[in-house]
Amino acid sequence: MLLPGLCGPQSDPPVSDYLQQRPAALDRLLSRSTPLHNGNAGLDETLYRWFGFKASGQRNLPDAPLTYRSDAGQAASGYLMRADPVHLRADQSSLRLFDAATFLLTQEEADELVAAFNTFYAGHGLQLHAPCPRRWYLSCATTPGITTTALSRVAGQDINAFLPQGEAAAEWRQRLNEVQMLLHDHPVNVAREQRAEPAINSLWFWGGGLSPDTLQSRVARIVTDHPLGMGLALQAGIPRMDVPAAARELLPLAGDGVTLLINDVLASAARYGDVEHWLEALNELEKHWFVPVLAALRQGVLSSLEIDPCDRTRFVINRRQQHYFWKRDRSFESLCRHD
Repeated sequence: MLLPGLCGPQSDPPVSDYLQQRPAALDRLLSRSTPLHNGNAGLDETLYRWFGFKASGQRNLPDAPLTYRSDAGQAASGYLMRADPVHLRADQSSLRLFDAATFLLTQEEADELVAAFNTFYAGHGLQLHAPCPRRWYLSCATTPGITTTALSRVAGQDINAFLPQGEAAAEWRQRLNEVQMLLHDHPVNVAREQRAEPAINSLWFWGGGLSPDTLQSRVARIVTDHPLGMGLALQAGIPRMDVPAAARELLPLAGDGVTLLINDVLASAARYGDVEHWLEALNELEKHWFVPVLAALRQGVLSSLEIDPCDRTRFVINRRQQHYFWKRDRSFESLCRHD
């Protein structure tokens, strides 16, 4: 179970002060587990580990061609970069980024903004595509010569520490300024501001690369609605299922190979410090996932379980550990901590 955001928002006071009822099953699962430090931080890096990729600060992981395959229904050709629509908000001396999880954007609005970009950059070897309103893609005639930062790492943060690096960094930072000026007075944004909606006042370039060769993984199936997980499943030829409402729908598959579940229901609330919505999502996970998988472990229906918050430490759990009566239950937040 990949559950980004499980460790909660970094808040003061801590999230434990807001809990009205303990998630007892989650407490028990993590208390009677073996913590393993894997060095991966973030959902994307964790997912890539399952497919043999190793993260490197010196290169981009190819999110763009993989998510494009799930969004567009076809493989990408040539070098492709994510160029996602974002809202930048000025806070005193910083520019804080808000991704499309925090606003609504229609396909019609996306198409109009993309057309303006393509008209402006005609003849520059760049072509913007929006097969999905929330995820845009930039085709590049040549490799850009930059390293970038995944949108999930920048969301909610000041962008200044995450701007493009590398030999062509100055060119792409200038391009980012041009895009912001292009979008500023666009009729789509004028109309959005009149409706008190966040303007799409910038793009975030990241995740560039070429489609990887055929991938392999030890999983028998992937259960996800996440675009990268969907793209990896397609590229590897692994069966994929939508995330069901509850664990009971997956438990009959427990004896038939490894199931990789990717559920990011906690991620956005944790990223933006939205404690209220994070607690609501945690309560739903406790009721529909942690309680039934704990019961399945105790009954031997499930032989083993791995819970990975995608925050450097994952928790490996088996049936035997659930009968360690001498182990006291600890709060999940004392075990699942931000490194």
